[in-house]
Amino acid sequence: MGNPLLEHIGAGMMVFARYIVVVAERLAFRNPEDATLRRTTIPAARLEGLLAVAFARRGNIPPHLGVPIGIAGVAMIVAPRTALRIGLRLAYRDPDRIEVESWVGPATRIAGVTHLLLALRVLRGRRE
Repeated sequence: MGNPLLEHIGAGMMVFARYIVVVAERLAFRNPEDATLRRTTIPAARLEGLLAVAFARRGNIPPHLGVPIGIAGVAMIVAPRTALRIGLRLAYRDPDRIEVESWVGPATRIAGVTHLLLALRVLRGRRE
């Protein structure tokens, strides 16, 4: 059975990827005007949305993705600044110029906890 909420979120990510990124930049960066996206960032965000829709329709996340999701979650919890720096380097051409708001580090940890919980759920499903 699918997950309609996840399916709608994924569809929204595909359709409104650029708008979501612009809003996130305004909220999370002190200087969003200094942030220059790589040309692959918006297509990658749309792909993430497409995967969310696919997983929602499928009813689960493939078990082999549990470990990478868990590793990402642990990294975000243990070293949020490093995880954030890596994410900024992947998404922006000039990550060293970007100044993030103070709440972004704790938010990265929270995102890490959600990744870790998701990974545990996926891996638990693999054993059943």
